[in-house]
Amino acid sequence: MIRVEKTLSEVMSVLNRQGYTQDYNLLQTPNSYLDVKDEMNLKHLVITGIHRFSGQNDAADEAILYTIHNIKNGAKGILVNGYGIYTDEHATAIIEKISMNTIGTLINLK
Repeated sequence: MIRVEKTLSEVMSVLNRQGYTQDYNLLQTPNSYLDVKDEMNLKHLVITGIHRFSGQNDAADEAILYTIHNIKNGAKGILVNGYGIYTDEHATAIIEKISMNTIGTLINLK
C-alpha cells in the first residue's frame, strides 16, 4: 500500500482532532511559557513525535512538526519549525531544551 504524505496543514488538523490543541509556537522565551495562570517550566514538556515535511518545489516549504506533551498537566500540542536555512533560532533554542521521549508515541494520521 502506498502511503501519501499529508501536507503540514492536514497533519495539524488531524492532530488537533486527536487532542493536540496547545500551540507551543507561542512560547515567549526559551525558559518558560504561560499556560492560563501558571508559568510552566520547559522541564514539564516532552517531545513525543517528529514529522518532517519536505518542500517538493520550494525549500521554503520544508518544515518540522514536533508533537509535545506536558507531563505536569497532560496538555498536548505542537511546535512547527522551519528546516535548513529557514530554521527559526528561537524555536530551535526551545526544542533543544525540551526532553525527547525515547520511547515515542505512534501518531495515527488517518
